[in-house]
Amino acid sequence: MTPAQLRRRSRITETVVEMLEEASPDSIQMRDVAERSGVALGTLYRYFPAKPQLLAAAMAAWNDRLSQRLAAERRRRPDRDARAGDVVERVVRLYVRQMKAFQRGPYFARLEVELQTCRDPYVVETLVERSAVNRSAVLEAMEGIPAERARLASLAIGSTMLNSLVLWTTDRIRFAEALRNVEDVCRLVLSDRPASS
Repeated sequence: MTPAQLRRRSRITETVVEMLEEASPDSIQMRDVAERSGVALGTLYRYFPAKPQLLAAAMAAWNDRLSQRLAAERRRRPDRDARAGDVVERVVRLYVRQMKAFQRGPYFARLEVELQTCRDPYVVETLVERSAVNRSAVLEAMEGIPAERARLASLAIGSTMLNSLVLWTTDRIRFAEALRNVEDVCRLVLSDRPASS
């Protein structure tokens, strides 16, 4: 894409991010996105032939914002993790920040759940790319944990997080319980001490 096309694509995805701060994924219409982003409907469909592709791109843009904020915080306070304790607490803090971002943007949590079950090749590819970025941040937080243990811990914590988002967004648990589930599994799979009852 040309620089102008990349800017237009970014404007479209940022428009959808703004819309998701106000409305559920199902209520977002392609025509409304085109109108709010200032592009013709045909142009929007050239960039994103299907709504799930547009929503996946917006989710990736939202995730990039969150990742950049977290990275900036780590750069501003590099000694915080060292003072705050061990790897377990670093990982807990990272996942708590991610969960609280979903709490502030509950429509993004709903979209996350929807996209995870979408089979559209573009959506799948977008989620794989986003997962690689997130996994990198998680493994950085797990520095000092043996690689295979870190991989398994990341898998267990990520699965718990997704399950907790499903239960929370379908009103089966409250957010506090969803958050606690993620924190508990972080501590369980990373701690050298047995979990207390």
